[in-house]
Amino acid sequence: MTLSEARAALPDVVNRVAQGEEITITRYGRPMAVVVRPDVVWSQPGGGGVMDETERLIEALRERARRHGLSLEQELSAILSAAGAGQARAALPPIQLTTVRGAATPTWSREEIYGDEGR
Repeated sequence: MTLSEARAALPDVVNRVAQGEEITITRYGRPMAVVVRPDVVWSQPGGGGVMDETERLIEALRERARRHGLSLEQELSAILSAAGAGQARAALPPIQLTTVRGAATPTWSREEIYGDEGR
């Protein structure tokens, strides 16, 4: 269920959860929250968390790999290589900015800004 659907139907969501259903709320197609009855959370081993430490670590590594455009295996290899070498993540080279002066026109056209030819 999307966040906006859950917001619009909150009383129904609460009733469905009270009957034992677990509802996953998504934002932009990605799961963001799971609504469950309190007794489900309280009965979980390990202090009441829904996910244990290993699952949270794996999820964090998957997210980091996604941000870097790598597979989970590639991300883990990069982390282990950096750890084995005793170094932190390699610093990126500095970005060099250049000011470019255009033609005599003081403003930019829509095409120059968006590259969409007004579509």
